[in-house]
Amino acid sequence: MRKQEDARKLLEAEVDALRHKTQEYEAAVAEGRGLSEAMAKELAQLRLVLGLVPVEGSGVSVTVHEGPAKPGGILPIVLEGQDLSGLANELWSAGAEAMAINGIRVLAVTGIRQNVTGIVLDGTLLRPPYRLEAIGDPDTLLAALAIRGGFVDGLRAVGLPLAVTRQPRLRLAARSAPDYLRFARPPVTH
Repeated sequence: MRKQEDARKLLEAEVDALRHKTQEYEAAVAEGRGLSEAMAKELAQLRLVLGLVPVEGSGVSVTVHEGPAKPGGILPIVLEGQDLSGLANELWSAGAEAMAINGIRVLAVTGIRQNVTGIVLDGTLLRPPYRLEAIGDPDTLLAALAIRGGFVDGLRAVGLPLAVTRQPRLRLAARSAPDYLRFARPPVTH
């Protein structure tokens, strides 16, 4: 029952968004602006959301270094792919609007995984230190990362040196190419 209610709310939100978009198009035509102008505005917004243009704004940076070996251990404490993914998800959940990891622009659908050589981000092997830069309300992002017993505390508890800093101005590069959908295509209609 709850799933049906959630699905209904999502559909209502989508209908409202489409109504709003229709009203924008109608207003553009009524004001003598062409439909192409309204569509150009929407295209610019989509390019922003898809990470196809550089962005700048205030936010936070999180830098994670490898930790020293635990007493009696020989190997250093390392960040794993699931930890980096969890840290990125923590920032998205806190309202990050744009993000980069080690200078590579990421989206909420970007793949972060672990392989035998280290952490791979969309096919690129990352090397420590790992630096996440997230644009969003700095106070909200900092508060989310400072939750006692939260994700950042967990990483520190296992011995990973981690620095979180407020950034008055971050500039994130655009994604190199929209190659994350290699198999999905719109259906062909006849």
